[in-house]
Amino acid sequence: MNKVLVILTVASLAVLPSCKKKGCTDPTATNFDSEAEKDDGSCEYAPVVTYSTPDTYVFTDADGNNTVSYGGQTARMDMLSEMTSYLKSANTSGGSNQLDAATLLAMYDNSYTGWSDANLVGNGKQLKSKTALGDAGVQAQFETWMTEAAAATPPTEEGYYLQAATGQEWTQLIEKGLMSACFASQMTANYLAGITADDNTTPVDPQAGKYYTEMEHHWDEAYGYFTDAVDYPTNGTNRFWGKYANNTLNAILGTADAMGEAFRTGRAAITAGVTEDVPAQVAIIQAEARKMVAGMAIHYLNSTKQKVADGESQNKVNHYLSEAWAFIYGIQFCQDADMTPTEVSDLLAGIDANFEGFSQSTMSINAVIDMIVAATEITAAQAADL
Repeated sequence: MNKVLVILTVASLAVLPSCKKKGCTDPTATNFDSEAEKDDGSCEYAPVVTYSTPDTYVFTDADGNNTVSYGGQTARMDMLSEMTSYLKSANTSGGSNQLDAATLLAMYDNSYTGWSDANLVGNGKQLKSKTALGDAGVQAQFETWMTEAAAATPPTEEGYYLQAATGQEWTQLIEKGLMSACFASQMTANYLAGITADDNTTPVDPQAGKYYTEMEHHWDEAYGYFTDAVDYPTNGTNRFWGKYANNTLNAILGTADAMGEAFRTGRAAITAGVTEDVPAQVAIIQAEARKMVAGMAIHYLNSTKQKVADGESQNKVNHYLSEAWAFIYGIQFCQDADMTPTEVSDLLAGIDANFEGFSQSTMSINAVIDMIVAATEITAAQAADL
């Protein structure tokens, strides 16, 4: 009898339905339960956040407070503008305006007190500390060029540029060089390179008027090294990268349009809290910046050939080649640079071996253009039109 009862008990247990754990089985839900076998309708979802790319670089918080700030970048552009004007004053002065090395060096590290804009005096901002992410060797190179320019005798003939005996024009090396070593470097290799690690939840200091988060502010600072205009490219195309990206580069490579839109889209994503969309916009800006620097190098190499064909003076030809030289020098400072410092140095050494002779050789110039094209995303057809 007992055996019969055991058999019946086991049989009855075998036919009982098994109990499945209930819960949310949707992996996209915020309360997804990986152990749940049966969905009980309890899934919860984060609200869908949407945003659009604005036409201008204007962003506010929920209370309408402005969250955009890149005053330090505008200050540095103002410094380089004034330094460049001072350098150019030695060009056609009839030999009367000898540059002063101490003035140039003070402008570079902002120990200068003679700025035309008094707000630049002692504001804690400087070009030197932001050059090449603090590379002392690169900083020293710029100081050497400043010292050499100040030691040279200004041209006595109107329409001539202050240049070394071998042909290099210091104004171009310094201005265009700092556009890359300082502005493009800070934009792509500093602020944007580390943007995804920034906090985007807490305003920095609302009581001090800093309503932006760390991520918002660093994104704005990157933008400020590109242009200081909120309505770019309607405005902000008068100097430095905002200017050059919008000229030939935009017509051939679409640089101004692509970078302007990526900056606005990325900032909109950050403001909306959709930070997963930010890396894609970073990648666009960094890629366009690399093409921007290399594209200007190619543009001025083409201009050098044209000036020779037009029969321009060697002094003016040197002017254009110096601009090309400075932009080639700048290729190394972008994030994920297309050429290493050694490759850039070797390329420039070949030009410097006979600067004026190089400018007269279409074959030599074309060979350098081909090397830049091979290293970048710029096509041969685009290079021919730049």
